Amino acid sequence: MSALDRIRRMIPAAVGQFTTDPAVRTGMVQAAWSVAPSFARGLLPRTPTQQAVVVGINVTSHYAIGATTWAAISSAVAGIPGRRAGWKALLAGAAVTGTAGFVAERALRPRSGDSMAWATAWAGARMLATTGLAGGMVTATDVIEHQVLHRSPGVGTTLLLDAGGGAAMAAGSLYRRHLRARKFGMVAADRQAVASVKGPRAYGTIGVIALGTATGIAGLAVVEQTAARAINKGLTKAAGTDLGETGVWLSHCITGAGLATLGLVGLDRVRARTLRANEVVEAAYPEPPTSDTVSCGPASLVDFDAIGKEGRRFVLMALRSQQITNVMGEAAIDPVRAVIPRDGSIAERAELAVAELEELGGFERSVIVVASPTGVGYVNYVMAEALEYLARGNCAIVVPQYAMVPSALALDKTAEGTELQAEVLEAIAQRIRRIPPARRPRLYQFGESLGAQVALDVTSIGGVARLDSLDVTAGLYLGVPFRSSAWRTWWSQPKAIDPSGRIVLVSDPAEAPDQPGMQLLVVHDDDPVNKFAYSMVVRRPWWFGPPQPRPPMVPRETLFRPISSFVIALFDLLNAMNQRPGAFQRVGHDYRIDVREALQKAFRLPASAVQAQAIEGALREREQMWAETRLVARTAAKAVATINDTLNKWGRSTVSLDFAEDQDLDLPPAMRKLMQQMSDSQLMGRLGSSGPPG
Repeated sequence: MSALDRIRRMIPAAVGQFTTDPAVRTGMVQAAWSVAPSFARGLLPRTPTQQAVVVGINVTSHYAIGATTWAAISSAVAGIPGRRAGWKALLAGAAVTGTAGFVAERALRPRSGDSMAWATAWAGARMLATTGLAGGMVTATDVIEHQVLHRSPGVGTTLLLDAGGGAAMAAGSLYRRHLRARKFGMVAADRQAVASVKGPRAYGTIGVIALGTATGIAGLAVVEQTAARAINKGLTKAAGTDLGETGVWLSHCITGAGLATLGLVGLDRVRARTLRANEVVEAAYPEPPTSDTVSCGPASLVDFDAIGKEGRRFVLMALRSQQITNVMGEAAIDPVRAVIPRDGSIAERAELAVAELEELGGFERSVIVVASPTGVGYVNYVMAEALEYLARGNCAIVVPQYAMVPSALALDKTAEGTELQAEVLEAIAQRIRRIPPARRPRLYQFGESLGAQVALDVTSIGGVARLDSLDVTAGLYLGVPFRSSAWRTWWSQPKAIDPSGRIVLVSDPAEAPDQPGMQLLVVHDDDPVNKFAYSMVVRRPWWFGPPQPRPPMVPRETLFRPISSFVIALFDLLNAMNQRPGAFQRVGHDYRIDVREALQKAFRLPASAVQAQAIEGALREREQMWAETRLVARTAAKAVATINDTLNKWGRSTVSLDFAEDQDLDLPPAMRKLMQQMSDSQLMGRLGSSGPPG
């Protein structure tokens, strides 16, 4: 018998075995039901591709939960390991678990947002109810199709009926959402769950999503079931007897644990790879700065290779006095930018911050801002430039780095970051106190996103009064994340942290009062970074409460669903970061449009209406130019690398990015012009329209 013939015989047997497994089929019903909640509106629209991923994750999770839970119910009904439960016992088990789960879910719902314990119990009851319903449907259809109608088991008498049951459950969810939308109204009706795709392409997109989802469910079920069956055989061999329903349940549990382990290993590899990528010197920023007022320059104590990609960008993008004068129409001086690498102890880094400011002339400026970066070491370039314009260059920004990976991978570093932020503030404050009062600079702190958490959490111990003890005049915090302990305490008990009412929360800096010494929090209503929580896997967050009192931009018709709402929120997080260079808008986690006015309000920096308008224009222009510079330089560097690879194979000498300036090369005029446009010197010349970079 040929290999092809063996495969042809194996396929029907495998399909038959697969379609007759009640646990798998129950999981399939729940997977189909989870498609409807996957299309609920979140805070921000999703792309069709993202929607396909949301559906895939939801059906995967609900399949695994349904299959494992029904296997556990079947095992409990069977009672003795090695015994198989009859259909009457299974129907009774489905009725009991389904009813008990439904009653418990209704009883626990009011408390589901109070704590993780209540939320977990509520989510568990909900899953038990749906699994009981799905398992009961599977068992009932088996009895009708195979015992009453005497039809042979197959795809038509099992999986197709199961899919129909799941579709019926999904239809109920869709109808309930429609009724809620009619009753409570649509908030931001133009924001669809999935970004609209018009014309024939829409049908193609929907078809691809449906096909991909169906393929994903089938593939998942086959892989998971194959692994579970292999494990079950191993358990049977080890025990020396058939474990029955108990063995099925254990094998599904082991398979789920294995998948979770693979996910954790993958996350660790992503973290390591990202850390290596941050150490690469970008083509647009190849050399240390030449300015005496920024880190890594001639006067600096900091090495260019020690501050990572974002640190190098930050010091090389500093404004010069003439650029500030061109925009503000007033005399200006060169601002100071200091980046403190994460090497050494916290005390050593705080000491270095003071020493670096001394060398760069930071204590001779009137304003010092300790800016806590995000996990990758990023501080908003727009904020830094807006501050330098508003202060006429008479300012210093110091950035204490605590991590070198994206914020999502740096969450375990925030405690260190907060401790470092406080130590740097304390060290700078002590140095300022030695300066005569008439010449003392004002000390502020700033943070955005994870940097806002790190900076604001300085108040977790001692409240706002701690900032007073550190001589911090005021603070600005953009997009404070949900993880901030100070935020959570202030939100539930404001007086515990801020008895004098100096923390001010607005969604638009225009709403902020004229209040000296305030700690200004600017958080957009649709910013998922502030509203997200890992507990959303099972726990209903505060903003997902009754429809009418929900915050602006939170859809009223959307119900909170364990797992499903969490997965949608994950993509809200991703889409909140979508920013186009030079296009500032008040959406999600984009705070560029707020920075200039927020700085003026929080730090009380003066500017006329004409100057404010000039700053806004300059900020957009420079961001666009720097983005273009990075894009072209990166593309040019890749092109040169490709050329050099080929030249090496030919045994010829390699070229550099500025080879177009070599007059010995006999290039056609058009080619020479293209190479000149790609060269680094030409890119820097384009930026010269608003002044050379630092």
